[in-house]
Amino acid sequence: MALQSGTVSLTYTNEDGEDTTIKAAIVGGKFTITGFVPEPELARLSITEGWSYNTSFFLENTAIGIELVKDVPEKTRITGSASNIVYENLKPGLNDFFARARQNEAAHQQSASLPDHHAMNQADSVWFAQQGQWIQSIRNTISSNPENYAALYFIQWLLFRPNNYDSIMSVFMQLGPGVRQGLAAKKFLVEFDHKYKISPGRPAPEINGKDTSGLGVFLASFKGKIILLDFWSSYCGPCRLENRWILPVYQKYHSAGFEIISFSLDNERSFWLQAIQTDGMLWPQASDLRGGASATGGIYEITELPRNVLIDRTGKIYVKDVHREALIDAIEYLLKKGN
Repeated sequence: MALQSGTVSLTYTNEDGEDTTIKAAIVGGKFTITGFVPEPELARLSITEGWSYNTSFFLENTAIGIELVKDVPEKTRITGSASNIVYENLKPGLNDFFARARQNEAAHQQSASLPDHHAMNQADSVWFAQQGQWIQSIRNTISSNPENYAALYFIQWLLFRPNNYDSIMSVFMQLGPGVRQGLAAKKFLVEFDHKYKISPGRPAPEINGKDTSGLGVFLASFKGKIILLDFWSSYCGPCRLENRWILPVYQKYHSAGFEIISFSLDNERSFWLQAIQTDGMLWPQASDLRGGASATGGIYEITELPRNVLIDRTGKIYVKDVHREALIDAIEYLLKKGN
């Protein structure tokens, strides 16, 4: 039975880049919403009165029909939007992409804790092949419709767990000029540029923190050394375990040119200082004591702890988020490699 009355809410981004919600009354099982979007985009439709219903679809400036079936979201029918057809065709591939990315991430964590480098390399080879297949699916879609904004939506998600920035930019450049110059494309390029700047092979961005005496700490001061930029906090249990584990590693390799800079995401100075003393951290310390609002943490996209970045003698990022035996292997490799 159709819902005879209630309220439908449509949320999208307006010309000013702000989220906008338009509501419409359901009368006799039907509703009508009119408006304008600066370019096709993924919008959200919900019903909170009478039914509990949510769906997403590609909205564009054309007549769009939406037929909803209560408790059966898979029977939702959306007509009139060419972008939405592409969205629906590619969406299953995105779900698979996420699942495979999480599998790869889990394999990394498990292999690093054992450690098992063979299993890690094998997981990577499978992931790279699967990611390549997904990128090719997007390429095929763009080749037949380069001006479709839905394809850009899926390209954006390639930055979820990127490993080849050249491939991502290559598929982006396949889009038609109208899409590449739009609002969504500008947001994508900002995010791409940010992630690219902290990818392996790129110069490590400078940090902005002070040591326990209030003096500035800078990566540039340690150029010529192999640096482990370690992000941690006093309240992070796994971080504290890593601090104790890394101490003998530091003592073994420090004289050969290995340095650690621990950047804390604490916001309480007393807790930070006490943890340094308790864990016997002999290496340089830095923090801006802004917690999760740390500017350096933001630059390096630190959303969870512990995280680390291994930097070679030239100041370039060699690898990120390696621990235990994998970290030792990387340190030894860089020490033997020299410049």
